[in-house]
Amino acid sequence: MLRVKSPQDLGAALVFIAFGLAGACFAKDLALGSGFRIGPGYFPTVLSWMIVGIGVILAVRSVAIDGPGIGDVRLRPLLFIVGTILLFAALIQTAGLVIASLALTVTAAYARREVNLAEALLLGAGLTVFVVAAFVYGLSQPLPLWWDR
Repeated sequence: MLRVKSPQDLGAALVFIAFGLAGACFAKDLALGSGFRIGPGYFPTVLSWMIVGIGVILAVRSVAIDGPGIGDVRLRPLLFIVGTILLFAALIQTAGLVIASLALTVTAAYARREVNLAEALLLGAGLTVFVVAAFVYGLSQPLPLWWDR
């Protein structure tokens, strides 16, 4: 019988496999297309099965190589990161990309106990400039920059 030598790897493998299978399930109704003319389901399907493959590799690794056990679950980072994603989703349409990106970066910084507000604001400003330049101007995505007046 197989013995799990690395519970962390097995846990990660199960998460990767679950997400990969969920992605493949969601993409099953989209047309794959062909190699020369790919359809809307091609990338999500291929990516999902690659994620499943990574999960299988991690599962094999978990029984082959010794590794650390599963550590304590820390709620602060988990709650702040999930809350930050929800905050971004709420702000993107109402406050615009600039405010949402800055709020996302500053709020996510509080996932750590040692928060330097000046550092978080500086990082947020830099990331906001990059996001606006890349998505709005570089990729021409129809994202509102500021709130509606």
